[in-house]
Amino acid sequence: MLRRFVPVIAAGALVTGALVAPGAAALPGQVSAAVASLSADDAAPQGLRARLATAPEVDTRAEDPDVTFLVGLPRDSVALQAAAQERSTPGNLLYRDHPSLTNAGKAYGAKSKTLTRLRAAATALGIDVKVDPGRILARLTAPVSAWNKAYGLRMRVTEPTPGNPYRIYAMLDGDSYAEPPASLAKHLEEGVPLAAVYVPADDLAGVDPDEVAGFQATLASPGTPDAWPRNGGTLPPGTCDAPALRDRAVFAPGQIQAAYGTTALAAKGVRGKGARLTVISMGGGYDAADLARAAECFGYPNPRIDIVTGTGVDEPFVNASVETHLDLITASAALPQAESITLLQVVDPLIGMTDAFARMLDGDAVPDVASLSYGVCEPEYQEELTSYVELNEDLLRMAAIVGTTVVVATGDNGSSMCGARFAEETGEPSVWYPATSAWVTAVGGTRLALKADNTRRSERVWNDLPYAGNWPAPGPAGAGGASVLIDRPWWQAGVTPLGPRTVPDVALLGAIRPGWPIVYGGEVFTVGGTSGATPFLGANLAAMSAHQRARGFPSIGFANAWLYASAAGTKPAFVDITSGSNAVQLVGCCSAYRGYDMASGLGAPIMDGLYATLPKPAG
Repeated sequence: MLRRFVPVIAAGALVTGALVAPGAAALPGQVSAAVASLSADDAAPQGLRARLATAPEVDTRAEDPDVTFLVGLPRDSVALQAAAQERSTPGNLLYRDHPSLTNAGKAYGAKSKTLTRLRAAATALGIDVKVDPGRILARLTAPVSAWNKAYGLRMRVTEPTPGNPYRIYAMLDGDSYAEPPASLAKHLEEGVPLAAVYVPADDLAGVDPDEVAGFQATLASPGTPDAWPRNGGTLPPGTCDAPALRDRAVFAPGQIQAAYGTTALAAKGVRGKGARLTVISMGGGYDAADLARAAECFGYPNPRIDIVTGTGVDEPFVNASVETHLDLITASAALPQAESITLLQVVDPLIGMTDAFARMLDGDAVPDVASLSYGVCEPEYQEELTSYVELNEDLLRMAAIVGTTVVVATGDNGSSMCGARFAEETGEPSVWYPATSAWVTAVGGTRLALKADNTRRSERVWNDLPYAGNWPAPGPAGAGGASVLIDRPWWQAGVTPLGPRTVPDVALLGAIRPGWPIVYGGEVFTVGGTSGATPFLGANLAAMSAHQRARGFPSIGFANAWLYASAAGTKPAFVDITSGSNAVQLVGCCSAYRGYDMASGLGAPIMDGLYATLPKPAG
């Protein structure tokens, strides 16, 4: 999550683990068969499974709490792929023809007979089954004692620790996750017995004073070795007075919106009325007073925040997360007529990602856009939850079918998203998942400079090493590179050679200073990272979808095929970023040049120009 040394939002990466080779790919954009490997002896710091195997046991017999495991159901992945591609590709007869989640689940998810047999087998073991409407994922719930009996093992339980307010439950067979009981396994596609429960009493409630001190130190820093650039634009009338704004260390939302065409889009009536945006938060809460202060400071209406909690989160998070503040403030400022924004709060450990991809579609009124500013080093995720990569991909295919775009931050450690040790040991660049998914829009970072009228003076790949030379991690720079998990999707065929999925797809402001404005602890600060660019793009796409519905058209749905076609067209939909690199201290990867590249993707979207290229549904 937040790096406290310099305030850059680098969404929640976990420690890296050993690389392993997954199963062969059967579909375009699926898990790649060509994956390098490291031995366990060469692995980076301990992963979650290893920590669980060595953790002291906790006796749960007195309370015998209920524990919920997430499992994948048998489904037709080939049909999911075909249906998602048909509905996401301009020119196809079914382009933007989005069925309800219930109907899509019946068509492509688990069959009713399978669900009946699963429930019968589970009931015999004292396990309750709840199937999601999309019929790709189910939640199996039982007391610890019932799980112990079903698996013939004793459940591993670890207690919360400082900075990690979760009780973790897992069934381990030695140092591996145990296989589901045979009577259940034959009705499942995936089943990792791992669960987390949020414990509010062990969380840091409210604003974190250490984060405030870090922000203040950044504002006081002149920059090392070069001086920080300044905001060369003009603050909108009515902007509040604050040191960060007065010292031109941060942009106001209106300046960023003007530079990227959001203001021009609003002039055409696209202002977010009816927009359905879900912000996914892995472990982050917020301070309502800070959100209200930001709205007052920057002159936009403060929308209602509708909180939805995931599995293991019995009440909303009590902390005030900088990440969540950035997500909500950025999105709210870009959606002045939105009545509400949904905040989906899921557990921070690995399993929360899968929970989020299922819960964001819980109901037929699916979101136009879901925004996720978190990720995990690809090898770490593959090591911990090997089978869940394809489960996630099918959940995201379902999102595309029913009309939801998922935007994901690529991260903020340049070409070394797996961290310093991985880079030193392998000499290879690294990226994180799920930004590398074939079914998300991956958002990278740029450094933006404005003229006095808030138009773009220049824009290059975000790499703040000249100004933050003491950065302790491999960054700060926008992430980009090639996946070792996912093959090239169909929509990248015209810009990358046959091989892996590459990221980012697009890039927007990511620089630390001047960067994205937030209010935290009552003060205005500047924040850098792809976690600002991501909800900003998501909010704009959600506004476009809402405006389409108001005109009688369906939602945009999965956007990538349209984005890539627009970039290749003659209308001005993107600013091509042609300078800068995301290379960091340890390993280099990618530089910008004309056209698509792995430092800036297609470039920076011009929102009003992009919207003008949106194809109508074939019908």
